[in-house]
Amino acid sequence: MGNYELFILGSLGLLTFVVVILAVIWKKTFRNMQGMMISMFFGMNVGLTAGVLLGVAYQGDLYFSTILSMVIGVLAGSLCGACFGILSVLEGVMAGLMGGMMGAMVGEMINVNQSINLIQIFLFFSISTIFVMAILKTSKKTKIENKRWLLKPLLLSILIAVYLIAGNSLAEKNEKMMNSETQHSDHLPTINNTEEFNKNSQVIAIETAKMKYSKNEIIVEKDKSVTLTLKNLDTVEHDIEIRTSFFNMIKGSKHNHGGENNLLHLHAAPKKTETLTFTVTESGVYEFYCTIPGHKESGMIGRFIVS
Repeated sequence: MGNYELFILGSLGLLTFVVVILAVIWKKTFRNMQGMMISMFFGMNVGLTAGVLLGVAYQGDLYFSTILSMVIGVLAGSLCGACFGILSVLEGVMAGLMGGMMGAMVGEMINVNQSINLIQIFLFFSISTIFVMAILKTSKKTKIENKRWLLKPLLLSILIAVYLIAGNSLAEKNEKMMNSETQHSDHLPTINNTEEFNKNSQVIAIETAKMKYSKNEIIVEKDKSVTLTLKNLDTVEHDIEIRTSFFNMIKGSKHNHGGENNLLHLHAAPKKTETLTFTVTESGVYEFYCTIPGHKESGMIGRFIVS
């Protein structure tokens, strides 16, 4: 888990602490229905924020990201609801469950870049719980004697914006530096040399980074051995599957599913490299893609051309 994920989760933890403190201080000014609404609003938005974040961070393991997201949503909603009564606790628990589950499913289906905007939106809604509480606690009969009351929400909004922008920028900068160092250290210059000097074999190297294949078109010759290398630079698992029954397996990987008669499959764990050697016996154009849920939809797809 990177700096960005830790920043968002830490922000949710800090926000939960602030919301609970405010709920304890103001609970006598809220009616039961208002307490239930606040708990539901907070639990749902915290669950959605954590769900999208963890769904992307642990893509390929929807069960784990869903359970963890629901736990975070339930914890936030129930802590907030505990200040208002048992019905508010139930509202917070159910909203946290629903938000965590939906957020994890969304995170599983989108890529990292798309998730950042959603996470920021849901985090903003979560923070807005403070404004909702302030509005609900204000009596309808309250008279505004001057316009200085605008300074409080305005100042709070500015502080929140500065916090989010500064925190996100710092986390994203560190993450880019780490990805750049990883890609530099993991570069494979020997693959191209192998292709030049080994005329009896075709060596194909594919890297996965940021939910993308480094190549979306592979061209090989029929009846000539192909060594396919899958190098996973991401922090989530990836694979490559080619659906064809016209092949002869030469050397498989312990992670491949090449034993099946109608497909070639190569799987690489995070930061790992796996290799598969085979020959294709029939010319044609075949599709290859990542079978991890949501990855194909994010663009991990290409063409395997046999001439």
